[in-house]
Amino acid sequence: MNTNIPMTPGNPIRPQQEDIFEYIAVIMRRWKTFVLAFLAVFIVVVLYTFMMKPIYEASATLHVKEEKGKGGLLGELALKTSNPVNAELEILKSRTNAEQVVKRLHLNWQVSKKSDGLTFRIIEFSSTAKDPVYDIRLNGDGVFKVKDSDGTLVGQGKPGVLIKGKDLTLLLSDLKGEKGDKFTLTLLPFDQVVAGLRSGIKAIEVGRMTSVIQASYRCTDPVFARDVVNTLIQSYLEQNISFKAEEANRTVNFVEEQIQGLRKELDNSEKDLQVYKSSTGVVSLDNAARELIQKISEMEKVRADVTFQKKQIEFALDALKSSMRKGTIYSPAIMRDDPLVASMASKLSELEVQKKALLNDYTENHPAVRTVQGQIEEIQRKIRSTYETNLNNLTKQQSNVTNELSLYEKRMRTLPEAERDLARLTRVSSVNAGIYTFLLQKHEEARIAKASTISNIDIIDQAIAPTNPVKPKKAQNLLLGLLFGCMLGIGLVFFQEYLDDTIKDAEEAKRVMGLPLLGVIPHINGRDPRQNVTIPKEETLITQSEPKSPVAEAFRALRTNLHFSAINKQKKIMLFTSTFPGEGKSIITANEAIVLSQTGARVLVVDCDLRRSSLHKKFGHSKTPGLSEILTGDVTFEKAKHNSGIPGLDLVTAGTTPPNPSELLGSEAMRQFLLTQREKYDYILIDAPPVLAVTDAPVLATISDIVILIMEAGRVPVKAAQNMRETLATLQASVAGLIINDKTGKGESYGYYGSRYYRYGRRYGYGYYSENELKTNGKKELWEKFIPEKLRKRFKKLFKVLR
Repeated sequence: MNTNIPMTPGNPIRPQQEDIFEYIAVIMRRWKTFVLAFLAVFIVVVLYTFMMKPIYEASATLHVKEEKGKGGLLGELALKTSNPVNAELEILKSRTNAEQVVKRLHLNWQVSKKSDGLTFRIIEFSSTAKDPVYDIRLNGDGVFKVKDSDGTLVGQGKPGVLIKGKDLTLLLSDLKGEKGDKFTLTLLPFDQVVAGLRSGIKAIEVGRMTSVIQASYRCTDPVFARDVVNTLIQSYLEQNISFKAEEANRTVNFVEEQIQGLRKELDNSEKDLQVYKSSTGVVSLDNAARELIQKISEMEKVRADVTFQKKQIEFALDALKSSMRKGTIYSPAIMRDDPLVASMASKLSELEVQKKALLNDYTENHPAVRTVQGQIEEIQRKIRSTYETNLNNLTKQQSNVTNELSLYEKRMRTLPEAERDLARLTRVSSVNAGIYTFLLQKHEEARIAKASTISNIDIIDQAIAPTNPVKPKKAQNLLLGLLFGCMLGIGLVFFQEYLDDTIKDAEEAKRVMGLPLLGVIPHINGRDPRQNVTIPKEETLITQSEPKSPVAEAFRALRTNLHFSAINKQKKIMLFTSTFPGEGKSIITANEAIVLSQTGARVLVVDCDLRRSSLHKKFGHSKTPGLSEILTGDVTFEKAKHNSGIPGLDLVTAGTTPPNPSELLGSEAMRQFLLTQREKYDYILIDAPPVLAVTDAPVLATISDIVILIMEAGRVPVKAAQNMRETLATLQASVAGLIINDKTGKGESYGYYGSRYYRYGRRYGYGYYSENELKTNGKKELWEKFIPEKLRKRFKKLFKVLR
């Protein structure tokens, strides 16, 4: 069994479409709020976008290479590092690099209030003053004066000549300008300038695991942005190289110190040997002595080599301990020929790669990262232990070599005295020469290694002066302004709708008041209650001027509903009232009187709104004489009665405004007047004042057959309507029902003229009359005046589809 209900035109169950119409109706009803909010946001965005000074971004691209072991002495003493890209990013944005940029570009030198045409260069500028602000003015002939912020003369000078004052050091060059030209020179706080520069520097890794870094800086001056980035990159590279050459510098310095001391010893030993040979005449040794000297020289070289190896390991251990204290990953490259050290170094590199990969997804405190870090520290401790063991072995080897040299010394003491002295001098000279040659070789290796130190950072693209600004993004800003303007407008519209507690449609009016709906009066073209103008008679009495219009049809429907309301009660005297003034009760009373008279009935319209009468204007008669004169006995009814010009319809105007309208309307004279006239007329329609404004309407309600409440859509609050209902209920007035009046045209914006039944009736009954009969004196609707015909057709099709 198919339970789906097809959405056919005849199917009344269409909640989704009704909701759409309600939302659209809310926006259309409060279109002014929507437009104002939208324009406010959009105009602000437009002004911001087109008045904002363009911002340019200069960027440079770097590549961080993986470091590999280096050969030679540097490879033995240097530290193998594999810093993750994240570490390089932080180094690039470090305070040290930012300080170098500020110093090299003199960013803490601020020039302001410079005269047009004045040019100069600042070579040197420093100040220890509390307020380092100086005004510099040209006096002619290339002479300028310098005054501080208090106007005190600090000094004067010429371009190219250094000025040294109490708190100021200044050197200008290429100063060109006219006499009287000036500028202000300020020394900004260095730390604040550095902090501001660091906040504007951005460095990111391009992609993931690419080891490519992009450094950028934004500024309104494209050339300045380029200079900042290039200076930052240059400082970063220099810092990187200085870090990597640190161990090589230590090695070179150590070797140079050893060579410097040994050179003097070698010179002295050679001089002593020559003097001894000249004085004694002994110039050569026998074979046994020469062989002993050769062995001693070789052992001295071995001892020097062992000492040098000890120094290598000591350097490596110092660097390893330092890295372990800092928590960084460093693996000394010395002893890589040892299988155990080589395997541990390989494992350390693998763990380093694992940690780098984990840091892309986790923090340092993540359990997985901490586990890998623990393994790294364990291997580093093993490497440290291995190096310490090797250092102890070298110490023992050095001791053994020293002991063996002691034995050779004893053998030398057994030589003859003359030969022994020559052997001693020869040995010293030979040993010093051998060690000196060894150190020279190592020094050259260290010097070459130092010179060959290069950075593991490559510059892929240097920064160039950008031509197109990155801000403002005009198209994006305008689109966002459009979207946010619409969002704010819609939000404010529905917020206003939420705060609005007025009765907006017939369904709500029936629910709140508990009364039947007698009719819905659509908007009458030409009425404008917000403007204090006189409306022509033919535009208010529309049932006479346009009897076949939809509005006139609505009054005829009201006439029918009045006929069938309260069937068991008399309906000769009908009181028309409202909650507040200006809800259109007088127009409805006048038009309803006309449609009643068109049935052949005799109708009397009485204007009982003695304070703000208006019926005399609508029918084109004078206000006096009227009801006031009748009730006071000044004139008779026949003299006060006005001929409306419509067959069967008479009019009694309000007359002179009395000082006591309520007492006059509640008097016995008023009761007798109505009793007398009800015998002469089929219907008496009373235009009464509003219920909540004055007490006139409640007084008249007691002497009327039925009371008809008129309510303007979207104006009467719920509480006010309930108060009116309670007031009439207290008087036990016979209330026939409600009339919803779309006086201002808001009813159509609620999705229908107060009721969906009227909307359907209007749509299906519109074609009953001919087109000529439906024309309203050739007048166009407001939207037809301003919207082109093609666009109107598209809107009609859209609303047809939505319906």
